Amino acid sequence: MGRYHKNLFYEADLYFAQGDYYYASELYTQLCAVEPDNGMILGKLGICYFMLPPLKNQAQRFLEMAVKHGDTEAHFYLAKLRVENYRFFDAAALIANYEQKANRQKSLIEIIHFKSSIELSIQMVQTPMPVTITNLGPGVNTAHHDYAPVWDFEGQRLFFTSRRRFDDKSEKDFSEQYDENIYVVDLKEPELKAIPAVEPLNSRTNDAAVACSPDGKYFIMYRTSKDGFSGDLYWAERDGESWAQLEKLGDRINSKHQEASASFGSQDASVIYFSSDRPGGFGGKDVYRVQKLPDGSWSQPNNLGPQINTPYDEDAPFISASGALYFSSKGHQNMGGYDVFCALPEGESWAIPANLGFPINTPGDDIFFVIDPSGKSAYFSSERMDSKGLQDLYHISFDEANSIIIKGQIFTEREEVPTEATVTLFNEDNNTLEGIFQAEPEKGSFVLALNTNKNYRVRVEAEGFETFEKTLFFSSNESEGYREVNEKLILSR
Repeated sequence: MGRYHKNLFYEADLYFAQGDYYYASELYTQLCAVEPDNGMILGKLGICYFMLPPLKNQAQRFLEMAVKHGDTEAHFYLAKLRVENYRFFDAAALIANYEQKANRQKSLIEIIHFKSSIELSIQMVQTPMPVTITNLGPGVNTAHHDYAPVWDFEGQRLFFTSRRRFDDKSEKDFSEQYDENIYVVDLKEPELKAIPAVEPLNSRTNDAAVACSPDGKYFIMYRTSKDGFSGDLYWAERDGESWAQLEKLGDRINSKHQEASASFGSQDASVIYFSSDRPGGFGGKDVYRVQKLPDGSWSQPNNLGPQINTPYDEDAPFISASGALYFSSKGHQNMGGYDVFCALPEGESWAIPANLGFPINTPGDDIFFVIDPSGKSAYFSSERMDSKGLQDLYHISFDEANSIIIKGQIFTEREEVPTEATVTLFNEDNNTLEGIFQAEPEKGSFVLALNTNKNYRVRVEAEGFETFEKTLFFSSNESEGYREVNEKLILSR
């Protein structure tokens, strides 16, 4: 490598260290053309793409080449991708290899946490919860990030945040994404369609939906400052079909650190729960509580403590009508990324948070969970196989009667178990991919969570065998509520 390319490599590393992955990726791409077999360059380019949501689908190719050429850190990020693609056993092998490398950058604590997430993912996928999860469709979701649903129960509207192009003046930021803007969906309409929220909720900076009070009277949003990086939480009171002037929530909630999600904790909007990465917490983002005082100011923030907060990130708190705390966490026992947890109140404290389970939670980010007062319906955002692009908005129906659990076993004609078999599930009604799963290598077992009155197609592939396909349909008339179905699939050469 000549002097020019050495300087280019140094510059790329500077951008990489600063988290400016887009510009770093452009420089690493130039270097790859000069040294296409350099594992370190390939690995850093793959990590850049991994960190850039619009370009993440390009990460796998470069990380695989980097692993082939001996780059250490590529093992960790490729394992992350394998988990996101439900290839848990491949991920476990990669992370075991990474753990043994002397020059690895991740700590043993982080590796142990990752390994436990892989083990929990395998268990949870084998024991899915009986729920129906539905993508809100192309009238709401786009090829860009659509996330952070805020449910106005009174008006039966859903506010949310989107990174789609807002107008002709919209520009992309350093992560190649458009600014955040707030949209709203009328849930009373038979066909859901998102429209921009009315003023003053949107501006020329980042504007994100955060919370709505139970009576629909107050709204909290996040807005960045003119510098495009720092920002604060604001709230407004409803004024007819619009909102009154925005007011900053004050320095006992806002700080020079990040506070971007919150929830009202009482019917009269006198209690707010919010997340913050301010110093003095348990690590990363923590959940705090403040209460409005008689003089109209807010109390000092109270950290919810180690029962809720961990050394990792806790974010997106939501207080239900029953007083339960829902939040997303990268800590506790989770499948990877953010998982949704629920903690019930116990006096002045909280019970141990419970993971809501698969398929609500996945190996990716599952966050911004809001549930209606009946406890039968919820919305959240997630990035899944059937997403229209990146993060999408989903509806959850807690209805066991519509749930079918397939417990499958894959064998050959000689009653052998094929190694490395993959099971792909398609929804034939809307021609979407619902999931790709890796069968348990030693037993050939897999589990699928289906719903009644939907047409599915299952495809099984294993090296050295013909592709096997089967259609599945279960009528709600045939089902007496939640049930399990055993399927034995035979592969032939």
